Amino acid sequence: MNEEEIAVSTILSPLGVAADATPETPSRRARWPWFGVAAAAAGLVSSMLTINDLDEEIVAQGVDVLDHLDRGRFHVAFVVGLIGVALLFVTSTGWKRWAETHAPDDLAARTIGPALAATATINVIFVCLTGSMALYMPGGTDEGWLSREAMFVNYTLLDFGQLLGWWGGMVAAGCVASLALRRINVVPRWMGIVSVVLMLPAAAMALVMGLPGFPGLVMPIWLAVMSIGLVVSRKIRA
Repeated sequence: MNEEEIAVSTILSPLGVAADATPETPSRRARWPWFGVAAAAAGLVSSMLTINDLDEEIVAQGVDVLDHLDRGRFHVAFVVGLIGVALLFVTSTGWKRWAETHAPDDLAARTIGPALAATATINVIFVCLTGSMALYMPGGTDEGWLSREAMFVNYTLLDFGQLLGWWGGMVAAGCVASLALRRINVVPRWMGIVSVVLMLPAAAMALVMGLPGFPGLVMPIWLAVMSIGLVVSRKIRA
């Protein structure tokens, strides 16, 4: 070995990287989890705008309930909902990358990202139905192109529509709970406890009452809490 090779070997570590190189652990917290906070907020706002808050007597009028609807609310819900869907896809990709880095062989970890992507995929369907309400209702650009009966079908589908996709979030929450209980060196235990606490009401109402939409009310809260946890917790790195 000549002098040049000796000099190189003293600089390089046995793994072939500079001896004074720092580990790949990020020097600062990742920013992508904030997309999850924003996705949760946008999804919840969009859903709340489409939930029926009319009096029971008005709702019982059938097709005539359309006369009491506010087109502007559907338009805002559509735009905010699309933003939420986009943010949710980014968030799901962030979780996918996190799993590949921190728990590549754990099935629960690798399911979180696809589960949130499923939520975004289902949500975009009902968000676009919300947009169709704004499009065809009086004042919309295509007013009159759909019959009142067809519009009433759209309205009925939106009763729980934008809440249904969050069953994917329920799956993601279950996976986080599983990780927290089995591998607290990967996910802190408190994240698992919060996941279980927020999952239980939705699961109970589905089993007891057949209520399908409750995940859409609690899973955005779960996503926001988990996203913030990714940023502030010392036991988990995004």
